[in-house]
Amino acid sequence: MIAVLAVLLLLFSLNKAYCQDYVEYRIQINSDNSASWTIIQVSDINATVDSWEGFQQRIFTLVDAAVNETNREMAIEPETIQMETVIAWETQARTTEFRFKWLHFSATENGKIIFGDVLRMQSFFTLLYGDGALQITYPAGYSVLSLSPKPDNQDADSRTLEWYRTQDFLNGKPSITLTSNPQTLSEGGWQQYAILGSILAIVALSSFFGFFIYRRHRPKAAAGMTSPAGESMMDSDEDKVIKFLRSIGGSIHQSDITEQFGFSKAKTSQLLASLEKKGAVARYKKGRDKIVTLIQTAGDRS
Repeated sequence: MIAVLAVLLLLFSLNKAYCQDYVEYRIQINSDNSASWTIIQVSDINATVDSWEGFQQRIFTLVDAAVNETNREMAIEPETIQMETVIAWETQARTTEFRFKWLHFSATENGKIIFGDVLRMQSFFTLLYGDGALQITYPAGYSVLSLSPKPDNQDADSRTLEWYRTQDFLNGKPSITLTSNPQTLSEGGWQQYAILGSILAIVALSSFFGFFIYRRHRPKAAAGMTSPAGESMMDSDEDKVIKFLRSIGGSIHQSDITEQFGFSKAKTSQLLASLEKKGAVARYKKGRDKIVTLIQTAGDRS
């Protein structure tokens, strides 16, 4: 009986240790001065987890504080805000990932990317989810010019900087400067570029003459020609989306519009935002996607 009790106590202690709270911040620095954030929070299955509204309030409050601290214009891109929770029943652990893009997180000066001023606030990570591991990844084509404080791990191949505790990072008055890597020609490299340039020139000339011949011999399109779906070739992308929504009943996922028309996600978002401002459609978030609903027909719009 005593042996069984001892084993149970051991298993309980191991489970508590395995499910100990853990936070990791991953920041991907982008060349357009934005930063893509991922926050990983591991906790016990019974622990309280931040709500969707609480998470949004937390990051918007943080950005407002950063703007006051640095006097630089910054913002969170709303469409990038995501939250996902996974439960591992066998270990009684809950893993929650928070994601968002921070615009103007860094600054560019003389071709160099400079950041760290935002992170100097002593309350920075307290406004998020407390002390944790920190990983910063910088874009391809750049290398570290200056770095403070010294990271616990630095890998130039994967362009990654790591600190085991954010507290250690803040103690060093963080400041990181990245510089672009100049492209140099190796011995005999100019010959390779000359050959490549010749090939590209031949391809360009061939394309030009082919297009010229096609223009001379192609049949002229009839006025008012329509696509197989009955859409006028002169229809704008907005009109096409409105007609499509009308044809399928007026409601669809935003990702389905992207797939239907072959748009990029950014173009779809921009196009729908324009229609939303005109009062033609309405959108609301559902999971990691959005539902788009037609409010009025294309003929009702001015």
